[in-house]
Amino acid sequence: MKRLRHMLFLLWICVSPITAQTATFTSQDISVARYLGNRKAAVSYTFDDGLEEHYTLVFPQLEKRGLKASFCIIGSKVGRDQKGTPCMTWDQLGKMADHGQEITSHGWGHRSVAGLTDEELRHEVQRNDTAIYQHTGIFPRTYFYPGNRKTDSAVAFCSQNRVGTRTRQISIGSKRDTTWLRHWIADLLESGEWGVGMTPGITRGYDAFRDPQTLWSHLDYVVTLQDRLWIGRFCDVAAYIKERDSTKLKIRTGRRHTVIQPSCPLDKRIFTMPLTLTVRTGNQLQAVQDGHQLTVSQKGGLSVFNFNPFGGAIRISLR
Repeated sequence: MKRLRHMLFLLWICVSPITAQTATFTSQDISVARYLGNRKAAVSYTFDDGLEEHYTLVFPQLEKRGLKASFCIIGSKVGRDQKGTPCMTWDQLGKMADHGQEITSHGWGHRSVAGLTDEELRHEVQRNDTAIYQHTGIFPRTYFYPGNRKTDSAVAFCSQNRVGTRTRQISIGSKRDTTWLRHWIADLLESGEWGVGMTPGITRGYDAFRDPQTLWSHLDYVVTLQDRLWIGRFCDVAAYIKERDSTKLKIRTGRRHTVIQPSCPLDKRIFTMPLTLTVRTGNQLQAVQDGHQLTVSQKGGLSVFNFNPFGGAIRISLR
């Protein structure tokens, strides 16, 4: 009996420290990932002016690869043309929206917001918002400035009730080739930044590719990097970054579990992106929020899972 008690005591000594170490976590172990899925960088592909080729050429290529992009339209040009290049119809835009592509605003008349009066700005922005909502059923939560011209006051107005506006972008059209595009992605992965690529034309129109196969090959390439690179709609990446930077985590630890209470002050009617949480541990975890089991994956010494920053407390424990 004494020998048995001695063996059990030794077993307790060996197991207890490991259990205590792996069952509880501190703020040093827990953090919100920089990007969705704990990817290293993000990229969004944006297509300007609502050209018909975006539906006939780009949309099928995105669908083929399971990708989503952002298309900003000029409401007054829908079903007509932009400087001689045919534009999409509302029916085509509705079909793209139904498949999860972002349809957003480039202004009703493609006017620079920098030189408009308050009333002209209101008309330019709100009329286009209304038309997009009426025809797609989705209110645009971003705004893309024509010519990237803007003022601080115009940005403040255009940002109301949105997750973000496109204040920077880089041309990926006629001036680029496969080598340049690959270097661009490599730089994003090295720096951990969010890249916003932009082109209006595909085979025709402003800044059209010399050969559209350059774009399709590029999309093939970035698909192979999706474990490290988040290819997301502009609205999703913009929302994630704002939620990430606004969310606070209150952590309470116990011997058998850790409770994490997220708090985000943003408007949950507008900001609807999940965030990714990382927990430093080599053990398998389980996580529960609002009565729902969260999907946890193990990646290089981290447990990774998505959560609702507006939801209730998250309870994590060893599996």
